[in-house]
Amino acid sequence: MCPPSAHAGPQSLLAGCTAEPFGGEGWSYECGDFSAILSDHAGVSAQRLWQRNRRAFQKQAAGGVTFKVVKATLAGRKVRLLRMRAKVPEAQESSVLAVVPVKGKGARRLLCKARGIPEPQAHCGQVLEQLAAQPWRALPEEGVAVAQSDAALAGRELVVPDGCNLTADNGSGRIECDDGSRLDWTRLPDASRLRDSVREGLLTFKDVPRASYLESRLPCAIDGARTECTYLRMLGSSERREAYFAGAVVRGMPTVISCIAGKSSRLLPQACQQVLRML
Repeated sequence: MCPPSAHAGPQSLLAGCTAEPFGGEGWSYECGDFSAILSDHAGVSAQRLWQRNRRAFQKQAAGGVTFKVVKATLAGRKVRLLRMRAKVPEAQESSVLAVVPVKGKGARRLLCKARGIPEPQAHCGQVLEQLAAQPWRALPEEGVAVAQSDAALAGRELVVPDGCNLTADNGSGRIECDDGSRLDWTRLPDASRLRDSVREGLLTFKDVPRASYLESRLPCAIDGARTECTYLRMLGSSERREAYFAGAVVRGMPTVISCIAGKSSRLLPQACQQVLRML
């Protein structure tokens, strides 16, 4: 389970809910009589995100839902709410969508769905207000149980490519492939250990064949979090032995990764491409 974040409220509407990573950009919450989604989209305008989601919901509804756009204020910011209600009365289900601009970051998408409770849209309005006020890319607050896949790196579930195997536990893991390529990740308890952990990984890798290496620093990003990669290439050998090591705080979680090329013909092996990007 992830450590609790510092933005917990004394009367949180999310207390007792269960959160799961949502698309690498946020969290989905299951709370019994209502559910909610928060996703932060970097570099996207609120207007564009609003239009995209409104069209998607209207297309999915296929005439079975009524839509109403109303003006509102969430966390001090003026927004539009898209209220959705099933046309079938017995459904007793109502949803509310909002897109909130986040200065210097992008846009935040909020969705609340309530069922079988009095004034569901009013209740969802309170839920959206609480979610709108949370910090950018924050962890779920104290009192929320976090359900995570074993293959999750900083809350985002990774894909295990064909010909590869996964071993993972408690926020750390490895994807190892038939061509000898490998992605390792480790979640640390605090960010102060990032630099030392990267260095330890480098020294361990170098000690295995006891060979000479070309070492360089390259700007890179771990799942969108900008940092610096240390690149190693073994000298004087016909065998390809290259690796990247880096650490960063990813979605609030201090994370260290290593990417081993093995016999892969790709600049970055397939297992690493979904996480590591050179800038």
